[in-house]
Amino acid sequence: MPARTAVLPGTSPSRPLEFIVSHLKPPAGSGATGPVTGVSVAAVVGFLVFLELTSGVLQGLMPVLLPEIGADLRVDAGDLNWVSSLQLLSAAVSVPVFGRLGDMYGHRRLLRVAVVSLAIGSVLVAWSPSFGVLLLGRVLQGPLAALLPLEIGIVRDRLDAQGAKSAIGMLVGSLTFGASAGLIVAGLLGKWISNVHGVLWIPAVVTILCVPVAFFLVPESRTRAGGTVDWIGAAMLSVGLSALLLAIARGPKWGWTSGPVYALFALGAVVLVAWVFVELRVDHPIVDIRLSARRNLLPVYVASFFLGAALFGSQTAASLFLSSPREKVGYGFGYDTLGIGWMMLPSGVFAFAAATVVARLAKALGGRVVLGLGGAAMTVGYVFLTLGHGAPWQFLVANSVIGLGTGLALGALPGLVLDASPADRTGIATGVYNTTKTLGGSVAGAVFAALLTSLTIGHSKVPTEHAYVAVWWCCAGVSVLIAVFAMLVRGPRTEVAVPRVGAVSAAA
Repeated sequence: MPARTAVLPGTSPSRPLEFIVSHLKPPAGSGATGPVTGVSVAAVVGFLVFLELTSGVLQGLMPVLLPEIGADLRVDAGDLNWVSSLQLLSAAVSVPVFGRLGDMYGHRRLLRVAVVSLAIGSVLVAWSPSFGVLLLGRVLQGPLAALLPLEIGIVRDRLDAQGAKSAIGMLVGSLTFGASAGLIVAGLLGKWISNVHGVLWIPAVVTILCVPVAFFLVPESRTRAGGTVDWIGAAMLSVGLSALLLAIARGPKWGWTSGPVYALFALGAVVLVAWVFVELRVDHPIVDIRLSARRNLLPVYVASFFLGAALFGSQTAASLFLSSPREKVGYGFGYDTLGIGWMMLPSGVFAFAAATVVARLAKALGGRVVLGLGGAAMTVGYVFLTLGHGAPWQFLVANSVIGLGTGLALGALPGLVLDASPADRTGIATGVYNTTKTLGGSVAGAVFAALLTSLTIGHSKVPTEHAYVAVWWCCAGVSVLIAVFAMLVRGPRTEVAVPRVGAVSAAA
């Protein structure tokens, strides 16, 4: 019978989430900390692909359904951005927590917790009788972003370096393919099911099916890190980011010079500055500032932030533009859910195709070159979109180029993080990558919501065409920055890694 993993000094699970994960059944294993030799990539990835496909479908569904959700719940375009922004904010906070706990107690254990939270959130989103319940469900869907970092922890522990990168390519490819499928699935379901909540129940059921997959069909990682979880740091990060995002989103309605907006900006800035000092002083920070600030990691994280801004921040704007009736507002195509799905499909298809070949491209050209090419392609696509968006073919061409660049960037970034991070800190290192990516999307979503709210037609709440063009110019600008920071990334470390004190293996 497998032995229980011993509790490390300083890791007594006195907090609720730590208590839960420390009492989940630990894996059986040999106790070795290196990769398992002779194990195929497919054997390790296996059902993880199903989880990423589901994750992709959920991410592809929501942007297409936003216009119908807004109409059903009577929410205007500016406030509708919170459907994405709150989920991304939740992800930005939950990912480092899940990554840290995964390093300490096992990545599969935290994968289980994340999937359960995702299932509950998806059910709430499908049921949502009000906008408030919908937003609560989106917050509970935040750990969706933790799935990939936890899966990366598993494949890095189970495979050698090249095998791990191939597995990551398969997972990212599954994610992007799922997002592409979600675009069309949403449209087809919308044709058969008249109520948008009925459509949302389909992915909710699929997420429920992910629960037994995570509990019974996914292998566990074996390397463990010592220490505790920095709950104070997590709370400060939540408060600081929430205050800043709320100030950005409410600025157009409350007035940029109003007292509440000034107070929120001040609160967010003070809390985040204090948070940095706290993270530098605690033994086991929720975000390792020193590790993140290393010359070989910082440019990767900055590029991740800008990728999230361009990728997630513009999703709501694209859906709303495509659904706008030209005869009434002077722009858009008046597409329904299925039409929006078909228009956005090329982006997902090209992203999937690019992500599946990143491992080979990175081996030939280097990861940072692939990341730079991704940023350059995204820039070209967004500039094309700002200059020409009056005909459907223009939107399709621009989305295809953007998708190609997105797939290259999404596939290259995790490999760059793995090259630069210690083996026993894979969860937290990849967690910071996903946090910066989702944080970029959340900040951009709030900024773009402010643009769509402030640039409106007359006294209505309908955004002008210039509002959408401003969003796309912002995306083009941050895409340029992705390429710039890619060139600042150093090559992979060649020195022999020295085990950190406190890192142990799970007991056999």
